[in-house]
Amino acid sequence: MLRGMVFGMSFAVGLTFGVGQGSAQSVETETTAPATMPVAEPSAQSDSAADPDMSAQSAAPGAPASETAAPEVPQPEASAVDQAVDPAVDPIVAEKPAAAPAGDATSAVVFMYHRFGEDEYPSTNIKIDQFKEHIAELTSGGYTVMGLPQIVTAIENGGGLPDRTIGITIDDAYRSVYEQAWPIFKAHNMPFTVFVSTQQIDDGFSNYMTWDMVRDLVKAGVTIGGHSQHHSHLPDLDIAAVKAELDHSAKRFKEELGFVPDIFAYPYGEANADVISAVKEAGYKAAFGQQSGAMSTESDFMYLPRFALNEHYGAMDRFKLAANSLPLRVSDVTPGDYTLTRNPPAFGFTLKEPTANIACYPSDGDATMSRLGDERVEIRLDGPVASGRWRINCTAMGPDSRWQWFGMLYTVP
Repeated sequence: MLRGMVFGMSFAVGLTFGVGQGSAQSVETETTAPATMPVAEPSAQSDSAADPDMSAQSAAPGAPASETAAPEVPQPEASAVDQAVDPAVDPIVAEKPAAAPAGDATSAVVFMYHRFGEDEYPSTNIKIDQFKEHIAELTSGGYTVMGLPQIVTAIENGGGLPDRTIGITIDDAYRSVYEQAWPIFKAHNMPFTVFVSTQQIDDGFSNYMTWDMVRDLVKAGVTIGGHSQHHSHLPDLDIAAVKAELDHSAKRFKEELGFVPDIFAYPYGEANADVISAVKEAGYKAAFGQQSGAMSTESDFMYLPRFALNEHYGAMDRFKLAANSLPLRVSDVTPGDYTLTRNPPAFGFTLKEPTANIACYPSDGDATMSRLGDERVEIRLDGPVASGRWRINCTAMGPDSRWQWFGMLYTVP
């Protein structure tokens, strides 16, 4: 058993067994030591109001600094696009996506953005120059950027993806997606998915897209995903309210777009067994959280991982590290529910293949890791963790010097 090691100003806790691969890079502070070992991860959440996750975890590894910006006041749009489609009688027909490239890989990396060029919201924003660097890397020849539906279908069917397949997702449908990001994506013929909370558009907030803008994206082949009605903390609601959120959202998608999405993203990455069951019953075939890691054929398709990107965690060294990551293959993960019923949590998993050197990084709490035989890994904390969101990332060096990565996010009542 090794006690936690402190890396950088973030006080990230690293729990390791065996000989490490050099010093660690702290993505908490973007300070880089001699090697690029992944540690705790950011949590880029929606900040339509001051970010509750950032406030709760401002001093914790795995979360950016706290945002204190005031909520933006809704300002209804003055006019709509002249040639708007009436989806009630003319459902939108998107451009047909190209055939999915073939390959032997059984995993993919999915990135998550929120805002583009909105520098007053650093916890959810990516600077335009950072974003252009990301695009340049993804178009450098080493990656295959695919549409999220294609990735989900391929992995669900057992693999067949090119190595280093990348998916791009954007939460919340901010107007900067339409005005800043979309022209850059179009210039590089790059597919992406936007997860839409319907009420945020219905309310006419000036910093969100309009339904006409969303229709423009759909016509161009952009994938639209569900993100609930109000962008609520779904585990805090009773199950009837969760189902009402999903039902109302589906109704508005049908009215405005002529179809209901079949891919979902949980607001704030928060879920529990009841919420997941409701999302599945609503017809969604896959759903994404905000925990880090590569998705694979062994992932929970109703709680798939993504790497969050923002100003503080958009540096190219971290971006390349995440883009090249592989899944750490595990089973028998505890706790099994994504909302904690015990605090402190008793976290653990079983390795599916021999791995000599594992490092785990909790976002909060002083922890001890133990190995039970060659397969079982157990993490115990010395006291309760703060309410909000608690995350833990575990990594090991994989083939071709690519990091194997397994992350979990738990909602803490």
